[in-house]
Amino acid sequence: MGSSQRWWSAAADLAVGADCAGCGAPGLDWCPACASACRPRPRLVPSDLGAPTVALLDNAGSTARIVVAWKDRGRQRLTAPLGDLLAVGCALLPTDGGLGLVPVPTAAAQVRRRGGDPVLMLAARAAQSLRAVGVDAVAHPALRRVRRTRDQVGLAVAERHGNVAGAFAAAPDALAACVRAGVREVVVVDDVLTTGASVREAVRALRAAGVRPAGVVVVAHTPSPRARPTEK
Repeated sequence: MGSSQRWWSAAADLAVGADCAGCGAPGLDWCPACASACRPRPRLVPSDLGAPTVALLDNAGSTARIVVAWKDRGRQRLTAPLGDLLAVGCALLPTDGGLGLVPVPTAAAQVRRRGGDPVLMLAARAAQSLRAVGVDAVAHPALRRVRRTRDQVGLAVAERHGNVAGAFAAAPDALAACVRAGVREVVVVDDVLTTGASVREAVRALRAAGVRPAGVVVVAHTPSPRARPTEK
């Protein structure tokens, strides 16, 4: 963060009480320490999806707080840096031009409560970032929800998978729409991967429509309890 940006960040805090979404320190979006903690650290997440699954961050500490603030507390300015992170992961996948970023669809009630579909906005920003560096990419909302589901928060692993099983479907002309948009490779994108239930259902729905995703990319992966360091 440059000196002028730090000045504006401090001025914003004095004027409107802005604070860092990660730790509460003065700042417009996130403080230098949290921005540093959210530098991309891409890694492959073990999965049974038959395609590489890439996460940029661990969904813990300040990262987890930033994602919650972005998605549930109206901090929509964070769409830009989080979308840029997503773009990094998409660029790492072995694809052959014409990249379509398909967001995991958000439940209608959550879209109304949040004033929009955050994952779709994230995909749109990532596609914009990819185009800026010469990658032909579009956000392609090819999936829709075909039945109501419960909020996944608080559900056990088996409950999460049962909750979303059969809940998504590709648009009837999803494959034709991909061709018209010049999409040759499809990537499923989401904000956070916890048990993998939602992205697995998204991959299933696309394959049922004849679209085979090249991979899955998420901003953050929730580590298993065994992998989490003990907090002091």
